[in-house]
Amino acid sequence: MMDVVLHGDSPSALTAGILLLSRARSFGLVHLRVRIEGDPDAITPILGPALLHSTVLASCGVGRDLGQGPLVVVPGAPGEPLLVSLAKDGLGPWFELDTTGVGSHPATAAFVRLCRDSRPRARKLGKQLRRFLALLGIPAEPALLDLLFAAPAPPLDRLALTLRAGRTITGDAGMPVHGWLASEASEFPDPLPQDVPGEVVVERYRSGALESLLARTTVRGRDRVEDWLEGMVALGAGDGGRNMDLVGGLAELASHVALLPAQGMLPLPTAAADAVAMGLGRALGAHRGEHDASRALLEVFQFLGGRFVEGEEHPIRLGTSEAPVDRSGRWQWFVGGVNRAASRAEDLWREVIDRPS
Repeated sequence: MMDVVLHGDSPSALTAGILLLSRARSFGLVHLRVRIEGDPDAITPILGPALLHSTVLASCGVGRDLGQGPLVVVPGAPGEPLLVSLAKDGLGPWFELDTTGVGSHPATAAFVRLCRDSRPRARKLGKQLRRFLALLGIPAEPALLDLLFAAPAPPLDRLALTLRAGRTITGDAGMPVHGWLASEASEFPDPLPQDVPGEVVVERYRSGALESLLARTTVRGRDRVEDWLEGMVALGAGDGGRNMDLVGGLAELASHVALLPAQGMLPLPTAAADAVAMGLGRALGAHRGEHDASRALLEVFQFLGGRFVEGEEHPIRLGTSEAPVDRSGRWQWFVGGVNRAASRAEDLWREVIDRPS
């Protein structure tokens, strides 16, 4: 009987234990016993809802749905923000998408307010924007708009991912973005920064500084844009400009779309980001199942025969680190430990098999 004891934080130790036991079973080594030093009831909870692309977690049975490859969807309580990472294996920035229909990003919140406003002219402006988004294949879902405005990616990448997610949800191919661009451009506009204040956009519009941007749209498209913008300016004069964040968010995206050549294409997302976008609709409604990713790892480890031990004189040390308090930080800590253990899997296997008795 080969006996191995692992010492480390819960994501590292559990992942390493699962990988060791899985490999041993595949080779028919039924006499390998893997134990983790610590208390299973003290494992740090990593709560959903969360959405990411992770080969390691999917192979360990966490949040995996058959036929979805490495896409990981961890359910969560209704109303909790959906945590998302577009990076491979979750090793990148995480951000929140609203699941309550209110919106996390200020521009999304402004859109929701506009559509629910008691003033008919405000609701009319919201309806015009919803129709435009529907033409592109994007349903008026606040979580999708949070992705559009808040994802940690360049503007055109955010737009491409939102189109991918929206069209996957609706099944509608949508109108191509370049269909709104004029075939020729005498001048390309300067792109606007993210989170540009809507008041700045209005000021530039009134001064004529947005002429190169407006000139990039078709005649029909320009008329619609100017009518909508004039409506938002008039509306803002009566409510203190409380929805100007929406003007700023849309203007920033439009200024980057206007840099595309005629018949130009949006950038192709990475495989991880594309998988996340395609799985977003399913993740928004994921409430059933294990809400704790750590507990899901624990169940797989114990199912494979893994056990826990109070103390050991010579354990294999995998490294430990303190889990952050906030949920986003905990997910980054969790996937970091999981991937460190996976990167050590080959060396750890050799160490276990060749370890002197």
